[in-house]
Amino acid sequence: MGFWSFWSRIFGSGAAPAPEERHPGVSELNQAISEALEQSLGEQTITGEITSLKKKPGIWYLTLSDDGGMISCVAPRRVFAALEPPRKSRFPDSGLPGASESGSGAEDGEAENADAAETTPEIAVGAQVLVTGRVRYYGPGGSLQLELSEIKAEGPGERHLRFLELKERLREQGYFDETAKRPLPERLETVGIATAADGAVIHDIEVTVKNSGIPFALRLYPTQVQGRGARDAIVRSLEYINREGVCDVIILARGGGSLESLAVFSSEEVVKAVFDSGIPVIAAIGHEINSSLADEAADFSVATPTAAAELLIREVREREARREREARIWLYARIILAAAGVIAILALFLFLRSW
Repeated sequence: MGFWSFWSRIFGSGAAPAPEERHPGVSELNQAISEALEQSLGEQTITGEITSLKKKPGIWYLTLSDDGGMISCVAPRRVFAALEPPRKSRFPDSGLPGASESGSGAEDGEAENADAAETTPEIAVGAQVLVTGRVRYYGPGGSLQLELSEIKAEGPGERHLRFLELKERLREQGYFDETAKRPLPERLETVGIATAADGAVIHDIEVTVKNSGIPFALRLYPTQVQGRGARDAIVRSLEYINREGVCDVIILARGGGSLESLAVFSSEEVVKAVFDSGIPVIAAIGHEINSSLADEAADFSVATPTAAAELLIREVREREARREREARIWLYARIILAAAGVIAILALFLFLRSW
């Protein structure tokens, strides 16, 4: 330590200490973002197609999309309550004077509501809607959403119509015919799994098979199952597994996700690759609520990847039980035949002895 440094520590330098620089925290930045968005955007009216919808008590969560993007939305009860049909009164006709007239009016009102319900487009996945709301930035989750004040259905969305058109065309071409679906092969030893290498899907399948005690040979074929390029990756993976010719059955699997992330499994190319596979395909795409055109084209469709493994396990156990039953029946038949032979010989012996 130098002399001046020692002197400054004892007697001070005489100059005021420099103020410490303060940096804002995450919550302060989030607050600034929220205020900037509300001031610059304010209330917005947009149109989009509903691609996901979760209805919870008092609130709806939905995602609006078009071909270029998506945005999360939240609708409080005051918004969607007007969309729900009125509940019928729990109280019967009172029988008071004038009640019949009022009752008739109520019936007319119910009829009008029923007619309106039939003509009003439904708020559901695939519907095109016009919404009004304010852009909100949710700091605790670091997410952007549109808080709706009004929502109006405009009919089916363009993407949903394209999906229905493709589905009908593929159906007419026979890609979903039940008669074209094949049973599981007699040999069930090697299982090919086309899925992401780093996802939970392969782990779930491996754990389920391990716990069963059945020695399946699981072969993972790392496959991109979402994002740009996923469609071609799935097709290449299925074609490669068929060319290799090692697997007895294929599990095409992916975890749950939004309609956009699962849309690749409803592409024409993937549907045709599933249908054209020379090896039976089990589609295990998403969760229970998810469904794709690949599910309809596959030989088997199950709700989850774990269910795909359970399907194979159940099939093997049923076959083993059937073989055991057949072996017991054959054993009993041999015993009966042997006993019958002994009885016949004994009867012959007794006959010859008496004769």
